[in-house]
Amino acid sequence: MAGIGIGANAATVYLCKAYSGGTFWSNTVCSQQKALIDRMVTVPDGMPWEQQVQLAEQSRAEAARLTAPPAATITTTERHFYNGVEGKAGECKSLDASIRQYEAMARQPQPGQMQDWIAARKREARDRQFKLRC
Repeated sequence: MAGIGIGANAATVYLCKAYSGGTFWSNTVCSQQKALIDRMVTVPDGMPWEQQVQLAEQSRAEAARLTAPPAATITTTERHFYNGVEGKAGECKSLDASIRQYEAMARQPQPGQMQDWIAARKREARDRQFKLRC
């Protein structure tokens, strides 16, 4: 884990998935526990097990946050309704806001597939702006 200052005194904590489907943290490889490995996290050695698991859970949560798809976006028509704005000017304003949102999303660490999705949505919004002559 970056930022913890783990040097030569590092330990590995394994998130194992039991064949029955449950998950558990282990300080030994999952195969020795008749389970599949889900993730490995490097933590400082010598700290209590509970703290090692807590750090590993934080790492897991951060990874999940970074790889999660963005929240569902509303359509341009819905946004006009919610903003109480109608007509071409309102749609242009809404499209501009959407493009800014997509640009902000694209600046965040995202998997390639997500970056492609963001680029496609931004392109659709730009195309609509062009058609409306915003």
